[in-house]
Amino acid sequence: MLGSGGASWVTSSRLEDMSPLTAAQRQRYARQIRLSGFGADAQGALLRSHVLVIGAGGLGAPVLTYLAAAGVGRISIVDPDVIELSNLHRQFIHSEDGVGRRKVDSARERLTQLNSTIEIITHPTLLTPDNALELVREADIVVDGSDNFATRYLANDACEILRKPLVWGTILGFNGQIAVFDTDRGATLRDLYPVVPAPGSVPDCATAGVLGALCGSIGAAMAMETIKVLAGIGTPLYNAVSIHDSLTASWETVPVGRHPGREAVTDLRSHLGDYGLDGVSDSGERGSESSGGPTGDGEATTGVEPSPRVLTWAEIADGTDLIDIREAAEVSAGMVPGAEHVPLDELLDRPERIAGRTSVALYCRSGVRSAKACAALRAQGYEVHSVSGGYLAYLSQP
Repeated sequence: MLGSGGASWVTSSRLEDMSPLTAAQRQRYARQIRLSGFGADAQGALLRSHVLVIGAGGLGAPVLTYLAAAGVGRISIVDPDVIELSNLHRQFIHSEDGVGRRKVDSARERLTQLNSTIEIITHPTLLTPDNALELVREADIVVDGSDNFATRYLANDACEILRKPLVWGTILGFNGQIAVFDTDRGATLRDLYPVVPAPGSVPDCATAGVLGALCGSIGAAMAMETIKVLAGIGTPLYNAVSIHDSLTASWETVPVGRHPGREAVTDLRSHLGDYGLDGVSDSGERGSESSGGPTGDGEATTGVEPSPRVLTWAEIADGTDLIDIREAAEVSAGMVPGAEHVPLDELLDRPERIAGRTSVALYCRSGVRSAKACAALRAQGYEVHSVSGGYLAYLSQP
């Protein structure tokens, strides 16, 4: 467990009472133990560590693989998703015969084959305000490989409350970013990006695309930062963000400082809107309508813009027409029983398909595309709602 003093305190404390490595451990990890500045002490620190990894997808695949191979003693994986064929070009921890399986189960199987001496704990659920503190509290460090802003800010806030370091990474198109956030040492995600992007204002990989090799580059860098913090080696990316352009093979590190006047996060319930759980509008205002101002894409609004009207799965009433707006490849791995499949582009091109319906709820994979579609349709006068968390939230239900 991490103490409030930060990762360096944890490492030194661990090393003082660490048991000697076994002969089998010395043989398995021989190539990294012999590194100058690493050695048996650092290896022992890894073996005694517990890492929580959020996401077993594009970033999670390299992160999990390298941490397991390096000998992190306990790895917890949080991900409710199932494997789709379109995942496999980048999520190499899974395989073709696993399509339709839970990603956490597939990941545990692969990691156990790679290193049977470590403990793998799986949580087939979304990270939510109800479970975030419990999950984060048990770990020494958190690695965020999620693919949506709601989860990223939730992970960041839980780590700030519990004073845990967070290794963060993100990818889009040909570019990626990584950082290590630690409130005891300075900046967090809210200092790098103080304003939470509006739902749908930034495309995800499902809409913008991504190269698998980029996931490997960023994920491997995230794994390296995690090892540095746990083993007490090198200079982790505290108070900085490293930006990678894969097309030019360049890395640029930019300083990040504590945002002046930012209040510390002390309660997740005070930030539910940032996690997409209280019906925040696309313009960032609460309530059913918002006045003119900057939107998520930097443009100015003119007049009143409708809210996306977010619902949870528990709030969907009987008789609601549930529409799955994901692509056909996504739906092939499963969909909510009773839902109607209308791909996003088709729905936006022919919104009259939902005309005259009493109650309509849209869902996608994580809630990003459905929120964007909902706002667009409401602007045309259609009464629709977006389901918070999308299909992933549905899979997370007991």
